[in-house]
Amino acid sequence: MPTSPAAVSIAASNVGHVFTHLFTILYATAVLHLPAVFGVPYGELLALSSLGLILYGVAALPAGWLGDRWSQVGMMVVFFVGIGAGALVTGLAESTTGLFVGLSLIGLFASIYHPVGIAWLVASAERQGMALGWNGVFGSIGGALAPVFVGLMIDHASWRTAFVAPGILSVVLGFVLAVMWRFGAVADARTDRAPAGAETRGAVQRVFVILTLTMAASGFVYAGITNTMPKLFEAGLGPALASSYTEIGLYVGAVIGFSSLSSILGGWLADRYSPRLVYIVFWALLTPTLFVITSLLGVSLLTMAFLALLFNVSFAASENLLVARYTPFRWRALAYGAKFVLALGIGGLTVKLAGTLFDRAGNFDDLYLMLGLAAIAATAASLMLPRPGSRVLSAAVAPEGAD
Repeated sequence: MPTSPAAVSIAASNVGHVFTHLFTILYATAVLHLPAVFGVPYGELLALSSLGLILYGVAALPAGWLGDRWSQVGMMVVFFVGIGAGALVTGLAESTTGLFVGLSLIGLFASIYHPVGIAWLVASAERQGMALGWNGVFGSIGGALAPVFVGLMIDHASWRTAFVAPGILSVVLGFVLAVMWRFGAVADARTDRAPAGAETRGAVQRVFVILTLTMAASGFVYAGITNTMPKLFEAGLGPALASSYTEIGLYVGAVIGFSSLSSILGGWLADRYSPRLVYIVFWALLTPTLFVITSLLGVSLLTMAFLALLFNVSFAASENLLVARYTPFRWRALAYGAKFVLALGIGGLTVKLAGTLFDRAGNFDDLYLMLGLAAIAATAASLMLPRPGSRVLSAAVAPEGAD
């Protein structure tokens, strides 16, 4: 049976989400091994990824604009080819300068996915909440595979293979997508398959201000957890539970992978209940976990890290639905770009901060205190989101011919 362009679009978007989180988290585990390779302290090496992670967010805005004005599919082709090329540069690096350049390229091209790929997915899906929920699972699969794959490569092959092999695969997939686009098997989405009325102008403005704060907090918390988890587990699990990089990677991958299943629950809830309510509840549940993680060891540490990521992933579909609901279609990718400037761009600053704090104190206690305070602020802000009201066409929606 022929596959519709919408179905192919959803599949390509999901694969893109796997690759985005795979490539941007590879280094968090690889850097555990690299001090012995380059003779540079852990914190300094970790900070080499900070510019790439800043670009991961900041470059999302122009990427979203190009997705709206040029082509969603074309930008996804650039994403696959570009992120693969960045991984190849990283894996072949002979100096810290080479690592810095490669990691920066990974972040730059990874910035394309979230504004373009998610806007493409939302427009192509009939049940948007569930589509976003499953898309979140695919993203988390990438995050779960990364530490396991890197650990295996370090222990049984080479750290370089951890970047070169997926880099080649991504470039190949980019060319495959380009061919499919050329022959009409996949296409840009020009309108929502499941359209909804726009909210009032006042609600749009209010949501914009509040989500600016909560999405910045979300990026801070997510980057903090995912980029420090390998080091937390190395210190907190000890040789009895984790005696090799492979075992550390397996634990990190299991925590990320199993917690990702909550994304489906979050999408299901967002389709059936108020996305605002779902958003508030999971922010509130996340907050206390952040204050206790660094004080735990062994199984308790694993459990709390799992709960923190579970709650963090659960509100992602609601957040993306809130952005879609309060944004006209023709500005959708640009709006997601603005979101991820905050949510992902702050991640680069978080990694820089984490490395500095660790080299200074030998732990992440101060970092997780900051993450907890950010979650408190986000919970308070989310309570001020407008309650669902009547949807009316208003000045919030630009006329079709307007720029």
